[in-house]
Amino acid sequence: MLVDAVRSCIDAQAMISQGTAVLVAVSGGADSMALLAALYRLRPVYAMRLHVAHVNHQMRYSEALRDARFVEQQAARLGLPFHGLQVDVSARQHAAGLSPQHAAREVRYAALYRLQQALGAARIAFGHTADDQAETVLMRLLRGTSPAGLAGIPLVRCPCIRPLITVYRQTILAFLRAEKIPWVEDSSNSYRGYLRNQVRHDILPLLRRRSPRIDVHFNELTEMLAAENTFLDAHVEALYGQVVAPQPGSRLLLHSGPYQGAPLALQRRLLRRVLNTVLPAAARASFQHIEQLRQFILHAVPGQRLTLPGKWMAERYREAVCLWAADCGSEGAHSHVLSVPGILDIPLLGLRIRADVIQSVPGPIAQPGNFAYIDASRLTLPLTVRFRQPGDRFHPYGAPGQKKLNAFFIDKKVPRAERDRIPVVLSDGEIVWVVGYQVAEPFKVHPGTQRTVSLHWSQQPAC
Repeated sequence: MLVDAVRSCIDAQAMISQGTAVLVAVSGGADSMALLAALYRLRPVYAMRLHVAHVNHQMRYSEALRDARFVEQQAARLGLPFHGLQVDVSARQHAAGLSPQHAAREVRYAALYRLQQALGAARIAFGHTADDQAETVLMRLLRGTSPAGLAGIPLVRCPCIRPLITVYRQTILAFLRAEKIPWVEDSSNSYRGYLRNQVRHDILPLLRRRSPRIDVHFNELTEMLAAENTFLDAHVEALYGQVVAPQPGSRLLLHSGPYQGAPLALQRRLLRRVLNTVLPAAARASFQHIEQLRQFILHAVPGQRLTLPGKWMAERYREAVCLWAADCGSEGAHSHVLSVPGILDIPLLGLRIRADVIQSVPGPIAQPGNFAYIDASRLTLPLTVRFRQPGDRFHPYGAPGQKKLNAFFIDKKVPRAERDRIPVVLSDGEIVWVVGYQVAEPFKVHPGTQRTVSLHWSQQPAC
């Protein structure tokens, strides 16, 4: 029975804890209506508090309104709170250069995540089925994918859960008919212009005629690869901390020493994770891109560069490779105010600078890196943050006098293309800190310092 299968999946994957609030994503189609019915019947088992959410993509106007009304009516029939959401697929599609389906998925998930957080729900339940799993694997094979991609749709990826993932569509339809539960049909599901519909209506039926158990084989493959994927990801996580070092201006340093000693499988998997993190959604990294970057890390000479998708660049240093976005726009003419205490976010570079007043300096005062410690008595507030300008001069900590900021970058072997992306903090027009590199000598902390300003840069948290 479908409800029993859903309960077994929930228990096997520890999807729902006692007393959990669950947001159920309901399109009105057969799969999501079966999910809603099953979770409704399992409410007493887990003491669940259910909320029904419906996302209107505004792509099929009259049909979309029909679907939204239908789901609202079904939620009311069950006595469950209903949340209707509207998203702008077109705006996201054009802004990011995505396909309509990809853009719809992004804005749908974003809207559901916002609602989930607003409600304080622990989980969002989706109606993906065993058929969806098989279709997804075949689609990824057709487009090109990685072993992680062949692991298919994850059963649990917090806060998302998929309790129907082990149930086939024929079982779902039989359940709905037997229980006289209505559903609506999405006319776009028959449109052959979408790859998923080609796979669902043409390719998979052909394969099933040749191999009646093809769906089972696909789902067994995803289950095996999902376990192996978890195992390998744990090793990549350990390697990531040794290899990848975030730098100011959304740059990344990849240290070649620990990378070279890693097994081939981990080398490739780590680079896929790095590129999937930094590249825009429309610039998906292929196997060829990953292999080019891997060979570049292993064999490039200092100063050599590699162009990556999404207008990203890689440059070889002596013992590392630096990645940065070559087309980030110009921030040089803009000045940002940094209050003390206060936080400044620079979204273009994904950069956050935080200023705090502290009583004592924890550790060495001259080390370049994420922190800088400044004698508060030397500062004129508020501070300002900008990027280099012609004629900028700087008195580095410990140096006998001033030098041109560009000469300082040359001494530090900062590649020319990166110099416009490194922020500087100023007090009354004088450079206090070259972020991530060096404090200015006139502003250093000394034994007589009574109040200290701590400056810290980090990557700006994702929204």
